[in-house]
Amino acid sequence: MDKIFKNITDNMNQTVLKDIDFNEKNKEKVRQAIENRKKKRFNLKPTIHFLLPLGATCLFFLGISYFILSELGILSTENQTVFLNNTSENVLNVPENEMSFIKPPAKEESFEDMTKEDVFLKMLNSVDNFDTATGKFVNYDIYADDSDSKDITEFKVSIKNEIGGYEKSTNLFDEKLIQEINYNNEKIWIKYHDTKTYFVNDYQQAPTQDALTLEEALSISLKDIYKSDNDFRERPPIGGSGISLFPYEEASIYLRNMSLWEIEKQNEALLDHNTIVLKGKIDDQVKNRFNMIGTIDTFRFWVDKDTGILIKYETYDINGELASYLHPEYLDVNSEINLQEFVPKLDGFKPFVKKEFLHPDPKEEEIEMVAQADTIKEDRDEVLKLLRKDLPFLYEFNHPDLEIFSAMYEKYQNFNHGYLTYTYKNDLGVFYLRTYHKNSLIRTTSDFEKDKGEMKETFTVNGIEWRSYELSNLTGTHFIGSKDEYIYEVVSQVSGSVTYQETKDLLESLKPIK
Repeated sequence: MDKIFKNITDNMNQTVLKDIDFNEKNKEKVRQAIENRKKKRFNLKPTIHFLLPLGATCLFFLGISYFILSELGILSTENQTVFLNNTSENVLNVPENEMSFIKPPAKEESFEDMTKEDVFLKMLNSVDNFDTATGKFVNYDIYADDSDSKDITEFKVSIKNEIGGYEKSTNLFDEKLIQEINYNNEKIWIKYHDTKTYFVNDYQQAPTQDALTLEEALSISLKDIYKSDNDFRERPPIGGSGISLFPYEEASIYLRNMSLWEIEKQNEALLDHNTIVLKGKIDDQVKNRFNMIGTIDTFRFWVDKDTGILIKYETYDINGELASYLHPEYLDVNSEINLQEFVPKLDGFKPFVKKEFLHPDPKEEEIEMVAQADTIKEDRDEVLKLLRKDLPFLYEFNHPDLEIFSAMYEKYQNFNHGYLTYTYKNDLGVFYLRTYHKNSLIRTTSDFEKDKGEMKETFTVNGIEWRSYELSNLTGTHFIGSKDEYIYEVVSQVSGSVTYQETKDLLESLKPIK
């Protein structure tokens, strides 16, 4: 999964979002915000709904940021006037003098031999081992659905005494998608270059926690690694740079099985730092849990011996070819930083205007989320098990070209609803399926509210009477079917190379699972 997206989610959850409940209403806001964003490869490849923490198709931090905007209510006209406007006088400027510069003690390189336990602990507690860091790296990832992401991240942070940071992330597949984060000990700002908007919120540094032990880290199960209430150390509200500077999750995921990795080199120079090089095989449990593509087999870490910062990493396929990586351009630790660099430049940017999300029916607030899972197969199977148990009317696709991506179970009063999402031939499209009782209230979701053209035809397949509609402005079809007292809806979004008849034929495989 996209490490940048996971890290911004985790970081925000532990800071500005820690007291907020992200419910299904909020998820719908996120989906509507990201629905039309440009994708990395096939531009009709749809945004998979009901994703927050592990949204592989979500670009950047857009979803989490839009949620912050709408949920915290920080962008009312009153707040915009009090906190920020487009003039520099109200952006907490720091006078340009010698007091504006952070001058931490010089970093000293370590050349002492380390054990496996030593380097593991350094990575888990890197926050204790440096004052400032400035760097730039390129991060490339490939995912199980054959999509990929490539970003370049620049950052400057100060985590001791003077608190502040700056991060700029650029999506190299669409360089208009640039996001900047600035923060100090009072405020956090996020800027979006594609829309020329920003928002601001109060920020308070997380309290210092005790050093984490190996036993404590290994007691966090794989399924809880990216939950906001885990026991990892504190970190500032940054995104992609957290992968390198605070590699708590990477250490806990890749190094947890101590028998599968080794110290390849005790000392290797990298960007004027002395690193310890780790090499190992990726545990099958890790592959299954995080839905890694089947060919990814081994990894290599370059860890700064003095701080525990993950300066560089690579994963390789079964043939030893490079699969994903974090490659640094430079990294300066405990270097002098100008506090002015933590103050955002807002010329040409406007405050993000909060738009209220209104349900067509206020009763939608009563719809309860029972269970939901997306990219992790183990979790998805658990939700499917519940759906099959509680929804005897459930139909599922069973076709080699359709692979299930997400499953969700909702409830309204005594009515149960099932939602399933399937990818079609990886890059060629997606199928959204929902099933519910005809008398039930269902949620208004963007995936099923596409503008429909005229009805194409009616037909019956597997006992379901269908009506089909072409989607306006999209290549795809909305099928609405009924059988007994139940409604079945399928929305397909496919590439132009997939014909209507090909899409319709897939309904032959929509059957109850015995």
